Amino acid sequence: MGFVWLGLILFVISFMLKHFHKETGDNINLKPWAWSARILAVIMVVGGLLSASIVIVPAGYRGVLLRFGAVRGILSEGISLIMPYVNSVELMEVRTQKESSEATAASKDLQIVTTSLALNFHIDPSRVGELYKTVGTDYKGRIIDPAVQESIKMVTAQYTAEELIKNRAAVKTSVELDITKRLNAYDVIVEPSGLSITNFNFSSEFNAAIEAKQVAQQEAEKQKYILQMAELERQTEVTKAKGAAEAAKLNAQALQAQGGSKVLAREWIEKWDGHVPTVSGGAGNGVIIDINSLLKNSQ
Repeated sequence: MGFVWLGLILFVISFMLKHFHKETGDNINLKPWAWSARILAVIMVVGGLLSASIVIVPAGYRGVLLRFGAVRGILSEGISLIMPYVNSVELMEVRTQKESSEATAASKDLQIVTTSLALNFHIDPSRVGELYKTVGTDYKGRIIDPAVQESIKMVTAQYTAEELIKNRAAVKTSVELDITKRLNAYDVIVEPSGLSITNFNFSSEFNAAIEAKQVAQQEAEKQKYILQMAELERQTEVTKAKGAAEAAKLNAQALQAQGGSKVLAREWIEKWDGHVPTVSGGAGNGVIIDINSLLKNSQ
């Protein structure tokens, strides 16, 4: 609209030049300047009015058509003609937008938790006029941020700090459902799976307690493993002892039974070093074993 005002000013100046020409006579000819200024002024006024009457709505936006400040309709993407000075257009983005925020609340066990999250949403294209009428263009600060804060506080109070970590998916679902319900009332639509909880921040005291608990659990698991290994070794030794006792029992039974000499011969052969003695026994009143006799019996 600046060209229109400049054109009007220049139009007035053209008449002033004509008046000055009458006063100066033919000594200074101001008529050509006056006509040039008048033509240029007309071009500027007409061009300014045409420019003010053309509105371009970019892709991903809708134009809220206003008449003296009152909402009168919605303009789609592309070029539209409006009445200058009477109508105006306010652009509203309807593409998916992202809002990142943090909310601090108390958990069920009275731990202070700061939740960082990101919300993807878009405005209902057919309802941008109502949103502009009831909220305006600052809908993020007026409705989205407060809705996120209230939802986080409500859901966080239902869980202990430890449960917030373990049940992260359930917490996300509860918060997302509550935010969606709150924003639908203002024609703001949350995208499917549009909420992401990026982080939970706890107090330093709680973090220290969690770390100590994890260390204790790891130590308990280590001791449990040591006990299991000790029990396994004990069972192995018991099994070995039982096996040796059973073997001794069987050997004794074999020696006492008929053909026990064959058992002795087999054991002697297993331990044979390649030299065949004729007699083996001890000194004094020790037992003397006739090897040849055993070999014959074994055959």
